[in-house]
Amino acid sequence: MFNFRYFGVAVAILLVAAGAMASNFRAADQVYVPAAGHLSGSSGTFISDVFISNLSTDPVTVTVIYSSGPTGAQLSNFPAINLAAGERREIIDFFPTALNLSTGFGQLIFNGCKQGTDCGPATQDANGVSPNFRNISVESRIYSIPPGTTLSGNPPTTGQDFVGLPWYNFVSSDQAANGLDKVFITGIRNTGTTGQAGTYRSNIGLVNASQFSTTTLVVTLFNGSTNTPIGTPFQVTLGPLGQTQQNISAMFPSFATGPTATNAFVTVSQTSNVPTADAPASCLPNGCPAFFAYGSILDNASGDATTLESQYLKPLTDAAILAIYPGNAGKTNMHRAAKH
Repeated sequence: MFNFRYFGVAVAILLVAAGAMASNFRAADQVYVPAAGHLSGSSGTFISDVFISNLSTDPVTVTVIYSSGPTGAQLSNFPAINLAAGERREIIDFFPTALNLSTGFGQLIFNGCKQGTDCGPATQDANGVSPNFRNISVESRIYSIPPGTTLSGNPPTTGQDFVGLPWYNFVSSDQAANGLDKVFITGIRNTGTTGQAGTYRSNIGLVNASQFSTTTLVVTLFNGSTNTPIGTPFQVTLGPLGQTQQNISAMFPSFATGPTATNAFVTVSQTSNVPTADAPASCLPNGCPAFFAYGSILDNASGDATTLESQYLKPLTDAAILAIYPGNAGKTNMHRAAKH
């Protein structure tokens, strides 16, 4: 089951602004985890634990789509996860435990449906909404264990949090007129290489959130002090639900490793959206473009990683704030809990 909403412009503006910038709103019937896996490498094995919460008073069936690589290779025929009303569940090492996959890395899309009902197209309205959808939230921790160790041996771990992003949290080129088509990620460093104490390296993750279009994402690197571009913008084309994660050095060779390669940021936007052959009429002519982006900064000595979340370049409007906190309509300043 994949649900892609299509709203009128006014409603879309409100939902994108309220959802994406008020980032502690995580509940939805469709939630994306942009990076998860079980993958062995020279530095150890990367593992994802996943925590799913049923925020409904009904029992819920959660289904999962796993999509990997730039072309968006998709798998979805996994055992359903059934949660009782209000249940929270911890799933350790999600890929082999819940998906029966011994290895893999990509994005996960979780869908919540009232248990025992149909949430497919036959029950959905013109906006892609079914009365049987139910809200869930998802949290995950991706971490590594040392080479040659197993989880059962209780090895030391280093890891980072990846919150599940609700479907309305996406960024879209359709929102260019409202300034909601571009995000930035700050805190980028490239001060050393693996094993070098006191230095850091950075990765950038890019996710096509639309199943109905191929998109090109454009990443531009800037010097944080001068706000000037560094090197040539990096571009990558992602198929429907495609994803990629790359080291900042590979994306921007001119951002040479060294002690001064710090205090940088990137902007991410999209272009060249091509609809798929099965895109619904409501997603034409450009296939409902949508994307997510994130950064990751790693300590080169310990391997410890920190997630760098993307941000819009503008704040919530008064209208969006009042939509979230309607009790004080017309009294926006009352939302300020501290003076300047």
